Amino acid sequence: MTENNNLVATKTRPHPAAGQGVGKWIMIGGGIGFVIALAWWLLFFHQMLGDDVKAASECFYRTTVQCEIGNFVGSFFDTPPYEPALLWASAGAFVVGLLISVFTSRR
Repeated sequence: MTENNNLVATKTRPHPAAGQGVGKWIMIGGGIGFVIALAWWLLFFHQMLGDDVKAASECFYRTTVQCEIGNFVGSFFDTPPYEPALLWASAGAFVVGLLISVFTSRR
């Protein structure tokens, strides 16, 4: 009788590797989002500043008054004004995926 109960318990319990797989895909999505944010930042500020894009390095991770002015001026260009929200959402997704992977591997 206990053999049957064990069989049912193993079928309903999710396999730890499933959580690791989900965590891995969330981390990959966060990494892709980071690359997209970096490319968006480079394209947008390169249109305005040319090769001196390093002057806008602070705008990559936060919005300052100078960044807001640049976004207003840059709104007349082809590339939409850069917003660091994608960077932070991507970083958050990466951390969540990492935590899922780590904690599901300990089961």
